[in-house]
Formats: sequence, C-alpha cells, structure tokens
Amino acid sequence: MTATRGSKITSIVLLVVAVLSDLVLFVPALMLAMVSDSCSPDTCNMTVFTLGYYIAVAGPTLVTLTGIVFTVIKLVKKQDAVTYALIGLGGTYGAFMLGLAITFITVSLK
Repeated sequence: MTATRGSKITSIVLLVVAVLSDLVLFVPALMLAMVSDSCSPDTCNMTVFTLGYYIAVAGPTLVTLTGIVFTVIKLVKKQDAVTYALIGLGGTYGAFMLGLAITFITVSLK
C-alpha cells in the first residue's frame, strides 16, 4: 500500500511523540531505584527487582529505537508506516509499565 502525504506526516509526528515519551519516562524509571529502600536481601528477591528496574530503564529506549527503525524502513519504501509508529509508541509505554509492575510486585511480596 502506497503511503499518502497524511500518513507520512502522521508517522513522523508519532515518532517524535515516541522519542519525547521515552525522554519523559526515563526520569521516573531512574527513580524506581528508591523503591528498593524498603527491601533487604532477606525480604525481597533482588534479582527480580533488578530485572524489573532494567526493563523500566532500558526497555522504553530499546522499543522506541526499534519502532523508529521499522517506521523509517517503511517510509523509505514509500509504504504506510503509521501502524509501526503506533506499535512503537505503545510499546514504549508498555515496556515502562512492565518494568514498573515487576518492581512494585517484587517489593510488595515481602
């Protein structure tokens, strides 16, 4: 399917929103380290906590970069790329929420 001018503009706007969302979510992801203050190695599974923390910190960036790559490839091929940009944007928030959930569930199960 050939991309129209409107779908190209929409894809680019969604990519910009994804990058800005990634930058905004980076600070709260770093603040998740403070959640571990109520834990000790005896009460919390720190391996799972660390995994959730790294997913929350690095996951949105990796998903955003992947979404950018796939969207740009589709744009260069002059195909509709809005779907890839939307998946990238949703995945950015999804990765953050997954890491957030893992960290909070790990701390609350003590």
